[in-house]
Amino acid sequence: MSDVTIIGMPRSNLTRTVRIACLEKEIPFAFSSRNVQPPGHPPTPAVLHNNPFGKVPVLTHGPFVLYETAAICRYIDDNFPGPLLRPVHAEKAARMNQWISVAMTRLDPDIIRNFVIPMFFADDVKRRDPEFTTRMNEMADRIRHDLSVLDAAYGYGWVCGDRFTIPDMMIMPMMHYLNAMPGGPEMLANAPNVADAFRRFKARSSAAQTDPLLPEKLLKSA
Repeated sequence: MSDVTIIGMPRSNLTRTVRIACLEKEIPFAFSSRNVQPPGHPPTPAVLHNNPFGKVPVLTHGPFVLYETAAICRYIDDNFPGPLLRPVHAEKAARMNQWISVAMTRLDPDIIRNFVIPMFFADDVKRRDPEFTTRMNEMADRIRHDLSVLDAAYGYGWVCGDRFTIPDMMIMPMMHYLNAMPGGPEMLANAPNVADAFRRFKARSSAAQTDPLLPEKLLKSA
């Protein structure tokens, strides 16, 4: 039995990131969503025990407990044998850290928190609300800008060059959800390098093994 456990929600893009990191690193791990709060609910005592901020994913490695996605991915890469998940050259490593920061501070809020989640939970009445429509259109414009910046970076294959690295493991699960949203496929089509990277991501074993199996409601919204 593995002494590494990832705690999180199966459909969380950030939980998926750390599961992908374990699979790409080729290390055995357990995955648990037991006693994890559903989306939109307050954190459970079990989650607060491992992370006082009440967020997942969380990694446990024997008695060691770690939260925050980027920290978990770096820990996995630094402490286990297997393929490197990061660039070695100093400039590429710095670029990796740049894109990790962008993924967490810009892309995740723009794409997941302020677009995908509101669209998913909006009923038909909400979607016809002019104020909601305006807000979603504004977010769509921000996402198009974000994708245009990403598209230049993905012109080299992956965001840090020719290898699939930690920031790709963060960004591609976001593209998975964006692609399921109304207008999402069109946004990706206008960023062909990102769209190509997303197609290659979906073909990876780690992506297939962690596919969140989007619910019917979300798929019908696309």
